[in-house]
Amino acid sequence: MNIKNIIFLISALILLPAVAFSMVTLTPAEKQQLSQGQMIKKVIWKEGYVWPEVKIFTVLPHNPEDNLNTFLDFDTHKTYIPDMLESRIIKKTNPKQMQVYFEMEMPWPVKKTSHVTNNVVTSNEDGSYTLKWNLVKADMLKATDGYMSFYPYEGKTLLEYVSLIVPNSSFATMFKDRVAKDVEKSVIKITKHLNKTINKKNSLFTTSQKEATQKKL
Repeated sequence: MNIKNIIFLISALILLPAVAFSMVTLTPAEKQQLSQGQMIKKVIWKEGYVWPEVKIFTVLPHNPEDNLNTFLDFDTHKTYIPDMLESRIIKKTNPKQMQVYFEMEMPWPVKKTSHVTNNVVTSNEDGSYTLKWNLVKADMLKATDGYMSFYPYEGKTLLEYVSLIVPNSSFATMFKDRVAKDVEKSVIKITKHLNKTINKKNSLFTTSQKEATQKKL
């Protein structure tokens, strides 16, 4: 075996877990659901937690990088994520790490709540991206951990959205049965926003290209 084949084999072995990760977490039945345009929701109740971990898979049009970059426009979150009153970057350590302030409207008897998360973006050699967040401070949360992974998937993007929130409120048990529904609702809104925004951007780019071509002629 020559040196080129050895290098290729080592590279393949290194990349295999990353490439296969999103595939091995889905059963054939779940892949069928995705192919039919359905969303997969998994609600995991962990011992000692008041609220469940919620994991959602869905297929997005467009490529992972475009979907991630569109979502990273945090200032727009308040325009499409349910119950979001305010969303803005308050500290940017580097292009891939930032702290974001969120203010949310809450159901009675709580009027609203706010929190700050640290957000870190990582990119992988298989073309996937992950945005991971954790709590910096909050008035009604002990922790909020989660991530969004954008995987290349059949020419589109497989989104894996995971959220685990630990509330710090005597009213927390009142909302435990609606947490999964609220996360699902948010992901639906996110997917619609990403698709609409990228389509609009691509349309404007195509129009500008046509205009530039016409000017040259």
